[in-house]
Amino acid sequence: MSQPLIVPQHARSTKSAKTKGTTTTIGFVNLGCSKNQVDSEIMLGSLVNEGFQLTSDPKQAEVVIVNTCGFIEEAKEESINTILEHGQLKKAGTCRVLIAAGCLAQRYQGDLLKELPELDAVVGTGEFGKIAEICRDLLAPKKRHRRLWISQPPYLYDELAPRLRLGKQHSAYVKIAEGCNRNCTFC
Repeated sequence: MSQPLIVPQHARSTKSAKTKGTTTTIGFVNLGCSKNQVDSEIMLGSLVNEGFQLTSDPKQAEVVIVNTCGFIEEAKEESINTILEHGQLKKAGTCRVLIAAGCLAQRYQGDLLKELPELDAVVGTGEFGKIAEICRDLLAPKKRHRRLWISQPPYLYDELAPRLRLGKQHSAYVKIAEGCNRNCTFC
């Protein structure tokens, strides 16, 4: 399986997001570039602020979120393979909800839901601030439907956005653009 995020020691929630009397656990996999890491940190910060418990072991998570990359062929393949790997956790019954987020989700939207029945939701780059609400909706006891949450990002997150920084605490990536204009030499 691909590497899940290692949950930092400072990632402790002061609230409790509960489903059926227990705190909901989230497993998170980040793929791709440093911009994706910033997006993951924003989503993780939002989840912790809303009372979700993070785990470094997706096998112990009720919800697994895969933050995907979708601009070069190898990254697309890695993202799809990671979704399929974590889909096995749903089949085993350890994971209740599997979400694809990020660039691949934004770019291929409904195609992902159509081609990957393991997915419960596809969350585009404009919906990261709603990730806790999306998780609650998908965990609700009512009959669940597979869903798309796609919109264009309205703005770049600033220093006021909840952010759970990963890695060394004395440095951080700063995201200065959203999406891809296909003009860089990297890809």
